[in-house]
Amino acid sequence: MTVPLPVTLAQRSLWPDLDDPDGSVLNHVVETLDLRGPLDPARFEAALTRALADVAALHVRYAQVGGQPAQLPTGEPPRPPGRLDWRAHPDPEAPARAHERDATRRPLGLRTGDLYRHALHRLADDHWRWVFVTHHIALDGYGVTQLLTQLAAHHRALGGLHAPPAPFGPLAAPALEDRAYDGSAQQRADGARLRATYADLPFEAAPLLHLGLQIGHRAQRTVPAALVRILRTVTAAWGAAWPDALNAACAAQWHARTGEQAVLIAAPVMLRLGSAAAHVPCMRMNLVPLRIEVHPGDDLATQTRRAQAARTHAQGAAPYRLERLWADLDRRRLFGPEVNVIPFAAPLDFGPGLEVTRDTPASGPVEDLAFTFSGWRDDLTVTADGHPALHTPQSLEALLDDLLRRLDTGLRVPALREVSA
Repeated sequence: MTVPLPVTLAQRSLWPDLDDPDGSVLNHVVETLDLRGPLDPARFEAALTRALADVAALHVRYAQVGGQPAQLPTGEPPRPPGRLDWRAHPDPEAPARAHERDATRRPLGLRTGDLYRHALHRLADDHWRWVFVTHHIALDGYGVTQLLTQLAAHHRALGGLHAPPAPFGPLAAPALEDRAYDGSAQQRADGARLRATYADLPFEAAPLLHLGLQIGHRAQRTVPAALVRILRTVTAAWGAAWPDALNAACAAQWHARTGEQAVLIAAPVMLRLGSAAAHVPCMRMNLVPLRIEVHPGDDLATQTRRAQAARTHAQGAAPYRLERLWADLDRRRLFGPEVNVIPFAAPLDFGPGLEVTRDTPASGPVEDLAFTFSGWRDDLTVTADGHPALHTPQSLEALLDDLLRRLDTGLRVPALREVSA
């Protein structure tokens, strides 16, 4: 008999997708790995089978059991990827991307346990691309990273480079932690802390009530390595973390565009530190509000310290679900821009001879504007996703240009660190 497992509070927030297959594609996550070099496809598929088998969250179906949401292990083995060879095509990228888009737009089977699909594309003799599509109810961004890291470790192990990686922890553990938190005194205290963030702000209805959540237009930039080095050096001298300067610059730009003095950054939190979820790929992430006050004449150093204080304050209440906060506050607008900083996006190591590039073509819908910074050493990219009713591809390009200019000015020229003008 299959024993039902509880779901996390984050999974509960996505439960309506079970009855809205077409709408659920908004919450699809798409990851691609471009592998260049002498790939042995049999070894890659063997590593893939082992890594997928390790991630229990991909082998369940969702159902109500005793009136409560539950995940039921299916016991099914991992499915092999589809194999597609585009080498004979005059433009291999075109059919590969078309296939990827089709895979992204087709609903998965949340009630049947069809929680992922994947394919291995061959674009050239020495260029392969693995495309993986899943749903956020199964894995958040950190969970996907755990899967990819496990895949790379199994690939190295099959090449004799080291022992196989350790298994993950039990799938139920994060949900049991959430169950203990739900209804607790700590939850009540966290809710009070976050509600106080909005106490003196006028009510404004959330844009999603009339615009809905949508997959956004996208623009991307590589931050110059020299600017990344200055970012790290200068923020350390300020006694702050460099992600705080990025939050500050985004807040200043939002203030310049909207006139809002109290800018509410939506900051993703993974809820893994000190938790069983640190060793369990699952869906647990949340968004918390960072209230950053922006005043004319503030320099970037001042804004960065405010961003640091806002982050410290909000992180103390990070487990309090944004959906509950939204209901508490009568469905008001909770956030301005979302700013996700991934400071340790280490390259995946599949072993000697293989160069692997990771990309995330889709990571869920956007309410208005979302920035994602992904960095490793001197490499830093910034991606802007904007709601199609509010932004165009061209306007997003302009926003990125402006954001990098503000950051560069604020870090390089002490006399011109004013980023809020």
